[in-house]
Amino acid sequence: MSDSSLSIQKQESGGVTIVKVAGKLDAKTAPGLNNELKGLIAVGKVKLVIDMSGVSYIASAGVGTLKANLVAAKKASGDLRLAGLTSEVRDVLDVLGFTKLFVVTPSVADAMNGL
Repeated sequence: MSDSSLSIQKQESGGVTIVKVAGKLDAKTAPGLNNELKGLIAVGKVKLVIDMSGVSYIASAGVGTLKANLVAAKKASGDLRLAGLTSEVRDVLDVLGFTKLFVVTPSVADAMNGL
């Protein structure tokens, strides 16, 4: 994986779509994730867990993508939760105040509870 790539894998589990993201989430890669998430929400997959354990870096474009899709999922009576944040990514979200907007859990299993 090069520095400018982002790997996105999806799986379904109990009515929840788990989106595993790995790499750097920045201005170059955020549009790809945004398209994936918008596509899921458009077809009614609105219970989303984003497994961020493989994300090594997040820029404002990545944060914006997550927030926009959280709003869209909630508008469709769903939710978007973040799981497995690395300390670097969590620090960015903390500084920006975004950990108060999302349900943030240590693991995918924790994020799926009550979703």
